[in-house]
Amino acid sequence: MSEIKKSLLAVLSLGLILAVVYLLASRTAEPAKPVIPAVSLEKSICEKVSEQFGEDCERILLFDPHSRLVFAETNSGIIPVLTNPEFTEFKKFIYPMMDFQEFSEEKGDRGAIDWRADKKSEKGLSIIYGFAEDDAKTIIINSEGNIQPSRFWVRDNLWVWYAVFEKDEIKLPVEVTVYDAEGRIVKGNE
Repeated sequence: MSEIKKSLLAVLSLGLILAVVYLLASRTAEPAKPVIPAVSLEKSICEKVSEQFGEDCERILLFDPHSRLVFAETNSGIIPVLTNPEFTEFKKFIYPMMDFQEFSEEKGDRGAIDWRADKKSEKGLSIIYGFAEDDAKTIIINSEGNIQPSRFWVRDNLWVWYAVFEKDEIKLPVEVTVYDAEGRIVKGNE
């Protein structure tokens, strides 16, 4: 009878061990808790814009996670900001700022669009950006392989347009063609 007790005890012990192993294996691990910054990216960027330019950051107009760009608005203009790849931290300002007054004063000289180019912000990253009025419905960047930039509305008759390139150099001068709603060229190759 002692052999039966030993066998029964061995089976029960083995069953208990298997039950514990099963419970441990089937227990789901707790998900990693995300690191939540004390200040939101939007607030952090607005604070840096206000500090850098000495004017209040009115709002963030656009977060573009594909290009890591954020566009912040102040009283005098729009400033593009580059974030880190995780889109969680401010990295640097893209210069020069797009100035509302400068854009409206120089309309006669430049036409419906104004552009800037930046190839110094980060290795392997170049940006062409600027303002466009409502009559500029389509913009084509001819000097960069006929790329059509992204755009978003700011206010009244004003849009911001931008294109990001994953390369160190862009062709200067930038050549663009601007079309109106009917497909007529408003401005070409300048």
